[in-house]
Amino acid sequence: MNTFSNNILDTVISEVNSINDKVKGLNFLEILKNNLIQKILPTINDQKSSLAQLDQIQKEINTDKRNLKILIKFLSNPTIISKKLIEEDTLFLSFNDSLSFDINVNNKNFVNILLYKNTGISLSKNTIINLKNNKNVLMFEIQNKDVELILTN
Repeated sequence: MNTFSNNILDTVISEVNSINDKVKGLNFLEILKNNLIQKILPTINDQKSSLAQLDQIQKEINTDKRNLKILIKFLSNPTIISKKLIEEDTLFLSFNDSLSFDINVNNKNFVNILLYKNTGISLSKNTIINLKNNKNVLMFEIQNKDVELILTN
């Protein structure tokens, strides 16, 4: 992993750890989204020339309160992903260019949401999406599974 990739991953982990453990679900992802955009945007703007050399990052973080799966990748070519099931509450961030989401409202209708560069969206689990990206997009996908405490007598 190169230094640029390490810096981005360290920033994500630092921001995850700075959020109160009592914040859960989509609220956690929304706070994380705002924090990451503020912290990572200057780094990305300084390193635009080296985005194409960014290593794909996949990391899992397991704590007592939450389990996170972090996927960071640079998409150099346009791609389309159809009917993807979001298995956990998930945050998508788009840097450098836009992403387009078609969110399944019911079995027949989709709502289109365009994420402009340097924005994000949090989606709840069991959502079905179609995802389209332009070329040269730095995309973050952060899946959050809150650990539920089991109460016993």
